[in-house]
Amino acid sequence: MALSENGHIAETEGKKMHHEEGIVIVGGGFGGLCFAAALHKVGLKAVVLEQSDKLRAEGTTIGLFNNGMRILELFDLADQFRSIYFNNSEYILCLTRFKLKKVHIHGSNRPHEMRCVERKVLLEAIAGQVPQGTIRLNSRVTNIKKSETSPNVTNLELEDGSTYSAKVVVGFDGVNSIVGSWLGLEKPKPIGQLEVRGMAEFHNGYNFPKFSRSFLGTTIWITIFPMTTTKVYWFVVWKGSSEEEIKQEVLKLTKDFQVPEFTLCVNNTSPEHFTKNTLRHRINTKPTWETQVVGNVTVCGDASHPSTPFLGQGGAMALEDAIILARKIHEALKSKESQISKVPESERIHKALLDFHQERHGRTYALSQKAYMRGVSTIADTTIKCFMRDWFFIPRAGRSGNYMEHTLFD
Repeated sequence: MALSENGHIAETEGKKMHHEEGIVIVGGGFGGLCFAAALHKVGLKAVVLEQSDKLRAEGTTIGLFNNGMRILELFDLADQFRSIYFNNSEYILCLTRFKLKKVHIHGSNRPHEMRCVERKVLLEAIAGQVPQGTIRLNSRVTNIKKSETSPNVTNLELEDGSTYSAKVVVGFDGVNSIVGSWLGLEKPKPIGQLEVRGMAEFHNGYNFPKFSRSFLGTTIWITIFPMTTTKVYWFVVWKGSSEEEIKQEVLKLTKDFQVPEFTLCVNNTSPEHFTKNTLRHRINTKPTWETQVVGNVTVCGDASHPSTPFLGQGGAMALEDAIILARKIHEALKSKESQISKVPESERIHKALLDFHQERHGRTYALSQKAYMRGVSTIADTTIKCFMRDWFFIPRAGRSGNYMEHTLFD
């Protein structure tokens, strides 16, 4: 193994090597790294298999609300991010179709955080919490199978010919999860909407308001979200499809809004900071403890509950999964009760995975449903739907004081 400059990432050099590990995490995104870091804090070793040649930072930014910041506090990272990124605890929705006045949406009746941070910065910060050699780059898993000689062991085959044997396998490998495929999970389905997002950089600063604003039209939603004094996150979601060049497509879609700040953001976004996605989700109507645990193999994060982005909770749910699963695994392997238990280790691990999904299913199902419904009701495509959105749904949400109540999860 060769260590990278930061001393935490190993890259396989030899071919067809065999590794025997206790816990293997497939996927080196936020959830996988946070899970490894949480296990390390409670004295459990894990390895992270990441298929890319560097830490993945697709999407440029991630939203962190109360629940996400609370998790960063566990690793003494929260103040670092608070010192860099703005807190948008209130934002404005501009309802353009019927020329209504602006609706102020307060996060909650309690203190609230809503920050947009750079994915690369967050990934590197969490990667700094794990021991040297934990993260194995260029480690694409191509096949999974149960051991023929040890029924409680799972074998992972990598693209380079090397193999891993593990007592626990957890897939934090996103919407196209190979672990999820092995478990037999359905692929996430398109919802008929497209999204382009980006991060604009103003090296000399910008002079428009430093609070978040969304503009809602017919079949389209655009948002401007200031991050720092020089960086602004933005996105546009619309109903339909197109194959045009991304930048020109966004400018054409949004020209009727006449929001010069948004046009400035698009024009100040470098090509590598544009991302375009077909929005997909999977609502887990069946209990996940019945469908997402086979032996001591399971999935978490987007691999478990891929959702639409309309609550900004995809990344936060993965971080929540990581902390809660780490606690369950610790209770199964390192607690005082586990040390004197006569139950075999493999059975304790299996029960921990089942308990994890029983605890998480209600929340992830509810948030996935809520995110989908918010997207459907907000990106309205008929006169009556726009009328209901602009006169009832949005104003009521603005008055309720609990628009972001779901982020106050501890």
